[in-house]
Amino acid sequence: MNQEKVGKFIYELRKEKNMTQQDLADLLYITDKAVSKWENGRCLPDVYFLKQLSDIFNVTEKEILNGERNFKLKEIDLEHHEKTLEVRNVSKSFGKSKILDDISFDMYEGDIIGLIGPNGAGKTSLIKTILSLYKKDSGVVKICNYDIDENLEESLQTVGCIIENPDLYENISGRKNLQITEILSKNDTKEYTEYLIKLVKLEDRINDKVKKYSLGMKQRLGICNALLKRPRILILDEPTNGLDPQGIKEIRDILKRLSIENKISILISSHILSEIENICDRVIIIDNGKIINDFGIEEVKYKNISLEEKYLQDTLKGSDNSGNN
Repeated sequence: MNQEKVGKFIYELRKEKNMTQQDLADLLYITDKAVSKWENGRCLPDVYFLKQLSDIFNVTEKEILNGERNFKLKEIDLEHHEKTLEVRNVSKSFGKSKILDDISFDMYEGDIIGLIGPNGAGKTSLIKTILSLYKKDSGVVKICNYDIDENLEESLQTVGCIIENPDLYENISGRKNLQITEILSKNDTKEYTEYLIKLVKLEDRINDKVKKYSLGMKQRLGICNALLKRPRILILDEPTNGLDPQGIKEIRDILKRLSIENKISILISSHILSEIENICDRVIIIDNGKIINDFGIEEVKYKNISLEEKYLQDTLKGSDNSGNN
């Protein structure tokens, strides 16, 4: 552990709050010399003072001991949330064209991750590779601890997904669509189905034919359909594409409830950066088949910039680096 790094971090936190060493010392009921020792890297705060500093500066104790903020994992308590998705060194090529290049990231219970990047960056290809719709060339994908190469059926049982558009039967009712999925997913709990119908706010239209639904209603029915097998991960490719502001808000509210109340992990691919900023805990930027950044949305809020600004900074930087190689 680097005591100097910890000390510098405490100094930076104090300055952000416009505190003097004496101000901080008074809050902690210690002398300013003790604060000075921490900041000069001569010693570390003990457990009691770590808790106090954590509360004063709104950072975790681990962040203090690491000497830096960890925006990426800010919203996830790793000690109480299980890992639901592990992607390690995944690559995929079509002929001589490499569409995924050494992709690695993790997802945890209740995590909402936004996957963004330019057209053709590899977002949909990554989703299809995770779901084994594309066979990866190398690397490991584990879904809820199931390796997709060794336990494909078990791993996919834990995932609900909508890629591009919901797969629905237009000439029958929303309820009958759900009944077909109930049979296929072996879901015999009618109460759960009714809970989902209310969750997606379709109780007044569930008996209408799907062809009479608006695009937003179809998306909500698609999410309901994907949730019938009680997945631990929900993967959505452009879920708000073409929706009006009201439809976008409805989808956002549903996904936040699923994350908080059901601890479902959600991976969303989208071009609507403002919506990703509103709903996600973390953002992964992918360009030319590579992850160029993986960060917590708190970092954007902390720096007082928009996700669009952050995205443009990172993609332009990535382009410059690739041009220099």
